[in-house]
Amino acid sequence: AFAAYNGPGVETLVKSAKDASHATDNTPVELTGYLVKSLGDEKYLFRDQSGDVEVEIDNALWRNIEVNSDTKVTLKGEVDDEWQGIEIEIDSLKLVAQ
Repeated sequence: AFAAYNGPGVETLVKSAKDASHATDNTPVELTGYLVKSLGDEKYLFRDQSGDVEVEIDNALWRNIEVNSDTKVTLKGEVDDEWQGIEIEIDSLKLVAQ
């Protein structure tokens, strides 16, 4: 586990799929919406009111959490700008009380 300063700073927290898909590498992200599709290999399609973005969720983060495309979740992580495109590397996954 890594600890870090979590207060306000220079970086802006991105809160929408649309903004996350255009953000720079390592930008912190907090998305609330739905995982609508498994893309295989720990990758999922996340959707909120602004659009879709690909996220990567390590299998260890699931901890007996079950979701479907109707389950609202909050994902925290950061932008990972790789040669094949932007994806969001997720550090934490939380169910949103409906």
